[in-house]
Amino acid sequence: MDVHAPHEPIHTWKDFLLHLATITIGLLIALGLEGLVEAAHHRHLLHEAEMNLRAEISSNRQTLAGDEKQLDGTEQEIEFNLSLLAAIKTHQPTSGQLAHGWEWNGMDSAAWNTARDTGAVALMSYEYAQAYSVIYNQQGVVNDQARNYIRSIYRITEPLKGGRKLTDLQPAEVDTMIANAQQTLVELDQLRDLSHSLDLIYAHTNGKL
Repeated sequence: MDVHAPHEPIHTWKDFLLHLATITIGLLIALGLEGLVEAAHHRHLLHEAEMNLRAEISSNRQTLAGDEKQLDGTEQEIEFNLSLLAAIKTHQPTSGQLAHGWEWNGMDSAAWNTARDTGAVALMSYEYAQAYSVIYNQQGVVNDQARNYIRSIYRITEPLKGGRKLTDLQPAEVDTMIANAQQTLVELDQLRDLSHSLDLIYAHTNGKL
């Protein structure tokens, strides 16, 4: 709001006070309108952020359920690989090939990152902000462990690079593959435990956000 000089000369205190009151009222109205606009913007920003967060968490929960099912299949494949490698190590007759498959989609965090960047998180109540933070922190922990697990899967077959076959391996290389497969099972168990913890967090906050 622009403040203009009076159009007529001020001759009395009454004129001065009237002009001052006019300016003050105008400024208060302008500030009030600005506050209303800002409050409406904050409400819209918060509402949109919470809708996006709920949708993303719901999608992540479904994704995690599918990923956890895939862990069971991969675990069986790794255990088969260990049996096959143990047979090769002891020079027993073997049939079949190493199983080398995995699937993991992971959780997204775009809505959470956007809510923080736009300041929407600061507009939330402490309880809501804390609850969302716990969920997304645990999702990040699960995603990090998933990367460790996937890298571990690829380490199992490192001695076979270059088109080598199981029959081409030296005993020490077979031992390395067995050790890597066992470590992958450890990584898988850790990922499963962390995912279960995330499941519990989802269940605890379901319907509360």
